[in-house]
Parts: sequence; structure tokens; C-alpha cells
Amino acid sequence: MKIRAASFNIRNSSAPDGDNAWPVRRKAAVATIEQLDADVVGLQEVLPDQLEYLRWRFPKYQIVGAGRDDGMSAGEHSPVLVRPGDWRIERQETRWLSDDPGTPGSIGWDADLTRIATLVWLRHRNGTTVGVVNTHYDHVGEVAQLQSSRLIARWISGSLPWIVMGDLNATPDSPPLKALVASGLSLAVPLEAGGSWHDFTGAEDHDRIDHLLVTPEWTVTEAAVSHARPDGRIPSDHWPVVATLELG
Repeated sequence: MKIRAASFNIRNSSAPDGDNAWPVRRKAAVATIEQLDADVVGLQEVLPDQLEYLRWRFPKYQIVGAGRDDGMSAGEHSPVLVRPGDWRIERQETRWLSDDPGTPGSIGWDADLTRIATLVWLRHRNGTTVGVVNTHYDHVGEVAQLQSSRLIARWISGSLPWIVMGDLNATPDSPPLKALVASGLSLAVPLEAGGSWHDFTGAEDHDRIDHLLVTPEWTVTEAAVSHARPDGRIPSDHWPVVATLELG
């Protein structure tokens, strides 16, 4: 039984990006998502107008996740997209990366911004259930990054197979990544696949801060950083990461 999973920070639409602004590159972002050919995709930095566009472009997908500001529609989302096929969303929650995860808008520790994780339970057509966490760690607070990893490690403890994905704003040798690995997760995409953040330069060797991690039940059969440029257009300031995983 296989699942193909991807994580992609699409860069928010309010950023003053000039020639790389969202209206210019949104078709490339959608084409990139399509080219990933993934069963489940976790996106980050998705503002309401972007979410509306994605729902229009992917009408048959299940798309879930709440806004970080109010737990409904306000602010950035970290949505999970599930394409039609073998997997369906059984249940989903949005939690805040803070010491009060159930309070919308709460800010954790030394974080600069409100941060969230979208948790999804997927059921395969054969009845098997797996978990997916899609998240976006704070870009400033080092304590918040580490505590976010500890939170997620607690949330996924148990016997269910899990996939953890997102923009963690941290490299593989950093304390937050080490904490996730120490909890039993492993990095699905090898470092030699290249960097993920490039700030619209198109560089492929900058820092890897976007990650896919998996619990021991999964075997990675293929993994990569996608450097796709549909019609020559860079789709975001991050490259997506993608992996094909086999269970059992």
C-alpha cells in the first residue's frame, strides 16, 4: 500500500514580491502541485484568497485546514489537499503551536507569529488509517521551534503510522529536527536532493528547511526536491519536497 506525499510553501499573496507576486505565478504554483503527482499535499503560507483559488483549481480534491488567526478563515492556513483516489479524509483538526494548542490565535514561547499544525487522519479504501501533520514553524523563535517539535512528537505517539511535513524553518542538523528524529521519525528526502528555500533566486543548493518525516512503519521508495519551473516560471520562493512511501 503506497502513498505519495508532498510539502510546498507557496509564499503568501500579501508579500511585495514584484515580478514574483502571487497573481503572476499562481498558474505555475498550481502546475507544480499537479506535477508532484501526490496523493496528499501540505501547503504553507496560504491566505484566504489563495485558498479560494486553489479550491477553484482543484475542485475534486478534499481541502481542509483552518486560518491561524481565528481557527476559521482569518490569516494564513496550512491546508492539506487530498486528491481523489485511494485515500479519503476521515477526520481533521487544526492545533496551535503554543502551550495552549486548542486556543485559536495563541502564540507559543518566543515565536514572532501565530503558528499552526493541521492534523489529518486518512483512511485507505482497504480500511487502513494513517496520520498526516502539516505545519509551519516560526521563523524567529528557536525555543518555539524546539517546543513545536516536542508538541508534534507527543501528538503522534502511538501505533498509527504518521507523516510529518512542512516548512520547519530549520535545517536537518538543528535542535528541532534532531528532536523529531529522536522521537522516532526519520527524514524521507535525502540531503543530496538539494535545498528547498531559495528566495526566488532559483538556487538549488540553499538551506533545506522544508521536510517530510515518517514513522518507522513507512518505507521510502522515492524522494526528491522538485525544481519544476512550469513555462519557465519559478512557482514560489521554496521548492517542494516529495516522497513515495510504502506501508507494510
